[in-house]
Amino acid sequence: MSLKTIVVHIDQTQRCSTQIKLAAQLAIEYEAHLIGVAPTGWSPLLVLPGVSAPMLPVATVDTLPARTRCESALAAFESQVRLLDVASVETRLVEEEVGLALATHGYCSDLIIVGQASGADTWPGARSDFPEWVMLNGPVPVLVVPARGEFASVGTRVVVAWNGSSEARRAIGSALPVLRKADKVHLLIINTGSNIVDGTDMGLYLERHGVNVEVDVDTSSRDAGQALIAASAYCGADLLVMGAYGRARLREMLMGGASRTILASMQLPVWMAH
Repeated sequence: MSLKTIVVHIDQTQRCSTQIKLAAQLAIEYEAHLIGVAPTGWSPLLVLPGVSAPMLPVATVDTLPARTRCESALAAFESQVRLLDVASVETRLVEEEVGLALATHGYCSDLIIVGQASGADTWPGARSDFPEWVMLNGPVPVLVVPARGEFASVGTRVVVAWNGSSEARRAIGSALPVLRKADKVHLLIINTGSNIVDGTDMGLYLERHGVNVEVDVDTSSRDAGQALIAASAYCGADLLVMGAYGRARLREMLMGGASRTILASMQLPVWMAH
């Protein structure tokens, strides 16, 4: 498997150019087709003219401002990626709710790139759980770009979280094209109390795929999310690969967990799969 179709969310934030730059890097590296998707936020089922239920008043929605914003953002996207020499580019203005539009595009792509949902710099109608919603409802991994910082590279030095779960395995499998090209991959096992995982077999598995991997074990009492953040900083990583929401999502949202910690406090791009 390789990365041949990459989707990037085109929004109306100041950080969008950072998402585009990172997406362009990957598209050039893997000779991938890059699709910029700008959803209006309005589903056509809600705004079709003349369609209403009996006895209900007809509600009209002016979608022109949303379409205009999307068209402007897509024009800026196309201009930026052409300057960066991306060979294969496409723009799509989609009449749909934003999360659903991005998740649906995953069915015919290898990777979706979105920005971290954080701070005041968000697009109109943004949902606070946008990255995780796309990840949990789409079939492909999501690369989340932090709301702060610039990233000269992605995938040169990688930290991979391994806890023996199916989610972590899916994340690793989907990221193999990047892991093979990395200068160094740190397979991090966080063993705390009852959660004891042996990383030997996964390390050997990655080696057989041509990955330059080193197995690291963290036995501190730190929260798993904080341990991943600390390890990424210590290794000088420019990418974190992890499975997400291995426990019941409601329980993790209420009690906390590595996925929630990373999405709130991320300092580097994070490749997530569920």
